[in-house]
Amino acid sequence: MLRRIESRIKPQRSVEKYIRSIGRHYLNAVIVMTLLIGATYLTVVVALDRHSLQQNIGFLTSNQFIRFQQLANQTRGLMRASADPNLPDYIVRPMRDDIHRAIGEVRAMSRQLSALHDEIGRNFLEKLNPRDDISEQLRLELDARLEDFLARAERIANAGAKERRERYSFWGPIDFAVSSDSVLMRQFGDLIRRAHERSGISIDNAKLIGTGLLALIAATVILASIFLFSPLLKKLRNEHRRTMDFEERLTQLAHTDALTGLANRSSFNQALANLFSDFERTGTGFAMLLVDLDRFKAINDSLGHPAGDAVLDHVARVLLRTFRSTDIAARLGGDEFAVLLPGMADAALLATIANRAVEAITAEIPFEGRVLQTSASIGGAVVPSHANDEASLMRVVDLALYTAKSSRNTAFIFDEAALARRLEQNQLSLALVLAADRNEFVVHYQPKVDLATGTHLGFEALVRWQHPELGLLPPGRFLPLMEGTQLIRGMTRAVVATVGRDLSDWKRAGLVPGTISINLPEVLLVNEEGYNLFAETIQANRLEWRDFAVEITEDVFLNRSADQILDTVARFREHGLSVSLDDFGTGFASLVHLRDFPFDELKIDRSFVAGIGSDARSEQIIRAMVDLSRNLGKRCVAEGIETDAQRRFLLEVGCEVGQGYLFGKPEPVEQAGDRLPRRHGGVKRFSAVGRARRALDGTQ
Repeated sequence: MLRRIESRIKPQRSVEKYIRSIGRHYLNAVIVMTLLIGATYLTVVVALDRHSLQQNIGFLTSNQFIRFQQLANQTRGLMRASADPNLPDYIVRPMRDDIHRAIGEVRAMSRQLSALHDEIGRNFLEKLNPRDDISEQLRLELDARLEDFLARAERIANAGAKERRERYSFWGPIDFAVSSDSVLMRQFGDLIRRAHERSGISIDNAKLIGTGLLALIAATVILASIFLFSPLLKKLRNEHRRTMDFEERLTQLAHTDALTGLANRSSFNQALANLFSDFERTGTGFAMLLVDLDRFKAINDSLGHPAGDAVLDHVARVLLRTFRSTDIAARLGGDEFAVLLPGMADAALLATIANRAVEAITAEIPFEGRVLQTSASIGGAVVPSHANDEASLMRVVDLALYTAKSSRNTAFIFDEAALARRLEQNQLSLALVLAADRNEFVVHYQPKVDLATGTHLGFEALVRWQHPELGLLPPGRFLPLMEGTQLIRGMTRAVVATVGRDLSDWKRAGLVPGTISINLPEVLLVNEEGYNLFAETIQANRLEWRDFAVEITEDVFLNRSADQILDTVARFREHGLSVSLDDFGTGFASLVHLRDFPFDELKIDRSFVAGIGSDARSEQIIRAMVDLSRNLGKRCVAEGIETDAQRRFLLEVGCEVGQGYLFGKPEPVEQAGDRLPRRHGGVKRFSAVGRARRALDGTQ
């Protein structure tokens, strides 16, 4: 055993010794390259400094030459002006001031040029390649000639008007023109040209020295790479790459959701624990959001998992865009997401951010040539305002999410009222389990009428819950609690049975109730249970199939059992039972569905009817729906009619049947029966006055 261990240790020591040797050579190479790089840097700095000075000399010499020419012209102008004895002094005086100013500027430039020449003489490259004596002599001669010129210009400016007039009348402008002869101008030109040439020489020197130094650096790097690093680094690089890839895969599997790239549940739990640790140590609060997609199962079941994956990826990208880079977004599983917001202690701000995320999630999602759309419910809470430990936080955030899901496509931040509502909902959920067996579900009937004549055509059966303690509850209080459960099956059976008995009683009493519409859930359509339920009710109460109608929402088109639903609906229609497409325009129906699905009427949702008279878009949508139903040979029914103006508009666009508070609110069987016509009696109609009076009673 010891020999095996020693045999393993010896190669390791040899590798370590080789690595230490490589390290020493590497250190020497680094020192050499550092020195070469430093020399290159200093050379470039010195060359650029020399070049900058030469550029400044050339620029300043050019400006001095221009100012010299301007001064010559100004002096000649003063002499010409002095030749006129009638010219007032207030015109001559500014000309003299301009000449004095120009003289001062030219002399200041000369001093600056002298300072620049002294500075460039101290440059290291200038010492290696000094200026020639001709250039220096030329500069000194120019300075002397220029100073002589300035002295004469100054004498002219200081002379009196009479002296200048006498001088000009005898010599004219020749005296001053001679002082600015071509020799002076040529000297200016030579100096400017030589300054630019010296600037170019500076750059060339820098290029030459820099190229040599860079070549040495490159040679050092190449030699070091070939003889020192290549043999060892190649193997180390391969080993390191394999190790890093393996660690990255492990990290990704351990902390990242494979589909969305967000943190997974394990990583989220760790981050949550860390935030609580920080809270206990520093008192810094944070916030948490839970995100749950609405109707995700419908998309996943109808269009397949690739479509569901596209929706999940869309939500993940929305969360990354909406929240801060310091926030932690995670996918907990399925269609559940969560976000941790460190430092977020403002519940109002949290609500604003959550609502922004809800709005962004509803954006259209392109998928295989079609457009998907989803929505989300978000619940949130703040530490320490709403909870002080992990268990409490999860509980209150879940309560907030539950409250948000009751409305869908909304965000809700926890408060005490939400907790009270959740407790109430839990109690209702427990009571719902026995509601059907205790016959607590009751049916109210809302009339359907002919919009043109007001003739009674039938009812829609609407369920209510006669709670033993809370009294009569509307469907909005308990139907959301039944979603995704089998309770809705028992409730629907109770409704169908009740409607069957009421129909039988009305008919035996000689009344004409018309067709009764019942909302039928998907769970009773995907097999023969729904068909058998109506068949048994019709047989038990000696009714006919045409006495009933079923209302189906557009969601059935997205059910993976849509074919079975289609078969059930076809069997209904074969027996004369009418099929209505409920809440049309608010779901997922397409023209293909309308073409292939056997139905008898479209129901315009009340949200569109409510916009009549105030929303032109709702009116246009209603017109399109009515035209579509007419072209398909189907009836069109509008629900939620509350005003006579709405009735007249619907009648004008061609809608035939309507229901709503204008004609009657949902009523128990006894009150609904009072409005029914008798088999051999007159036809019951609803006047506008009667409709308005009844609309004041109760709520639907």
